[in-house]
Amino acid sequence: MNPFIEIVDILVGLYITIILLRFFLQYFRADFYNPLSQLVVKATDPLIKPIRKIVPGFGGIDVSSLLLAYIVILLKLLFIFAISAGTELNIIYLVLYSIVDLVQSIIRLFLFMILVRVIISWISPGGYSPIISVIGQISEPVVAKFRKMLPPSQVIDLAPMVASLFLFFIYKSINYWGVPLIIQIAY
Repeated sequence: MNPFIEIVDILVGLYITIILLRFFLQYFRADFYNPLSQLVVKATDPLIKPIRKIVPGFGGIDVSSLLLAYIVILLKLLFIFAISAGTELNIIYLVLYSIVDLVQSIIRLFLFMILVRVIISWISPGGYSPIISVIGQISEPVVAKFRKMLPPSQVIDLAPMVASLFLFFIYKSINYWGVPLIIQIAY
């Protein structure tokens, strides 16, 4: 792949992660006075505020953040198609793959947050960090669902590992079954 496209993909992917963090900060009602939360809000406000005027929230869900993440993914894919020589632009593929990319970005975000939580629990158990606090507030509702399904253990918490395996399975399943299905539908 073109190295320029890869750099653009990484940089845009980081911004999409910040947008999704904003969505989950609001959805899980994480601490908005945390330094990480303030950074996320400042980085996303210029683009979310205009969208929020047009698209209101729905049932406690910040639809404007998800819409912005989708639009940024769509623009990223349009840019990649524009630079890639010899690829034809298929609107149906672009729209559907943008949805898949959004879902995969959400899964990658949670996988990353769970991994960070696990590593920090090994390095500094019981230590406090404002960033880790927010990561815990966002990822705990997902991990807690798996903790309820597992038998209680006082030695080690297996819920983060089971949650990660489940999310990884979903991620790979989307690649294995979802993307070929989108290609069949679009072409």
